Amino acid sequence: MEKISMNDIRKKNYSDVYRLIYQERRISKSRIASSLEMSLPTVTQHLSTLETEQLIEKQGQIASGIGRKAAAYIIRPEVRVSVGVEILPDHITAVVLNLYGMVIGEKKAQLPFSEKDEYFASLRDLVYELLQDSHISDDAVLGAGIGIQGLVSEDGQRILYGKILDCTGLTIHPLSQRLSFPVRLIHDAECAAELELWRNPELADVIYLSLGVHLGGAVIMHGQIQRGRTGRTGTVEHMTLVKGGRPCYCGKPGCMESYCSVDALLEEGEHLSDFFSQLRQGASRHVRRWTEYLDYIAMALNNLHMVLDCMIILGGHIAPYLTRQDIDVLFSKLQDRTAFPEEENFIRIGTQENNTVAAGAAIPFIRTFLETI
Repeated sequence: MEKISMNDIRKKNYSDVYRLIYQERRISKSRIASSLEMSLPTVTQHLSTLETEQLIEKQGQIASGIGRKAAAYIIRPEVRVSVGVEILPDHITAVVLNLYGMVIGEKKAQLPFSEKDEYFASLRDLVYELLQDSHISDDAVLGAGIGIQGLVSEDGQRILYGKILDCTGLTIHPLSQRLSFPVRLIHDAECAAELELWRNPELADVIYLSLGVHLGGAVIMHGQIQRGRTGRTGTVEHMTLVKGGRPCYCGKPGCMESYCSVDALLEEGEHLSDFFSQLRQGASRHVRRWTEYLDYIAMALNNLHMVLDCMIILGGHIAPYLTRQDIDVLFSKLQDRTAFPEEENFIRIGTQENNTVAAGAAIPFIRTFLETI
């Protein structure tokens, strides 16, 4: 058995005190001591250290026994931050998140994707402008996650398959050499699933389907995103939905991508907001297109649910437009198709907020900080 040193105990106590303050948001010294079964002198020592390191601070008072009040401790949520970036073919979005995963800054730019130095220099400039506008210093940044449409190596350093952006083989080096903090690439659907897990930590087993401009997916088992042997777990977009069907960007016919993505729903030049505006007003042509789209989604969800009998969350660009009625209609279509009776609706609408990919790309650095402090 490995021997535990006094230093190990001190480190654990220090971490436990910080994490409890983080979890409780506001808490007194005596409450920390009782919750962690730690002596007051030990708690005082760690609070002093955390204050010196500017990780926590006192903020007002909090009830502590009958008629008594004590100093309330909180973490300083912006003393460490994480940057998230979403790279798309024609533009980029960058956000900065505090330690609670709240967006405290955002910046967008029209920037056609390229592997040239000028592109990465512009991306660097955007990130530093975002930090400057958010009054964040470089040394406060835990790292930057880059959400991208492509399969990524396990270490986040290389694109293994990047057909949409034609970037297979691209490494993180052109960007990491321009930034003063750690940088890693992350598959965009995995980013969206990361944010979903962060916002809903009780999730256990889930299929996450990102209904974006392009389709993407992620599988969550026991609260962890599964990548599989080669990082392809969750790439449902290339499952065959219709034999010999519409062409997919991958070069094969009939993929889910060609029937269940936003691109498959919209006509050329059409925007989601305009489509749903017409749909909710009952425009017959839009109703017909939506009905057909839901038919294909129901077919896809039924296939996925046969493989993994768990909740399915619909996220991505379409999520903010979905209603409870849409989900009920979709589930009814699935019930008509499935071989087994389904009484409980297992389809949920995902996190409805802007920039889910960019925000999700920032989450892993925050999670690592909290796990290792």
